Amino acid sequence: MKEGKSRRRAAFWLLGLGGVLITVAIIALYTPWLPIFDLREVGISGNHETASFDIARAANLRGGVGLLSVSLSFTAKRVSVLPWIKEARVHYSFPHGVGIDVVERTPVARVAATSTSCALIGEGGVVVSMACGGHDAVPTLKGAALSKAEPGGHLVDAGVVSLMDTLQRAAIPGLTVREVDVTDKGKSAELVTTADTRVRLGALDGAADRIRYLEALCHTVKAEQYELIDLRIGGEATLVPRARR
Repeated sequence: MKEGKSRRRAAFWLLGLGGVLITVAIIALYTPWLPIFDLREVGISGNHETASFDIARAANLRGGVGLLSVSLSFTAKRVSVLPWIKEARVHYSFPHGVGIDVVERTPVARVAATSTSCALIGEGGVVVSMACGGHDAVPTLKGAALSKAEPGGHLVDAGVVSLMDTLQRAAIPGLTVREVDVTDKGKSAELVTTADTRVRLGALDGAADRIRYLEALCHTVKAEQYELIDLRIGGEATLVPRARR
């Protein structure tokens, strides 16, 4: 009997506590002037290229509002509009804060937008900056069109986006790409390495798959020993050795 009463008391206590928490949450949500869970701090982490001020401005959070009135999903969407931001996660930090954790895009290409300006392209084909300084190791991309030459613009061709993202993720031993030429899109996307090896990938619709094949191939051959690696014929590679001097 006593055990049964103890369980009922525990259940009533838990129900009462739950009711109190729900009441407090409703008060905080619909009575923003009551400083129980009001917004006072916004913490930002993960950003290197994007200023914290710009992230906070994009989040558009007003101090003093009820913390639980802040939509985490809408706030994340607003922050994700920024060119550098690949992903944004937003969470409450009780009792008075909201945390914004961002993942920025990795640069995948440099495109000459005009004769004097350079567009830096991040993952997903997004123009993240109109300054390429400090990113000399990022491949130059030739022959690619941009929707607009400003941050927030993007590469027009989805095949080029897929190619550059695949190339960025690939770990190709002994091969560093300094230039990607997609000028002749209908016939052959081509890579040029720092050792001046030319890699012909063929049409853009299969170029990303051939990057993976190239990655496997370079585990068995030394790419720098060849003047040309031709991957245009599916499943086969034609290797042209460098002329002996």
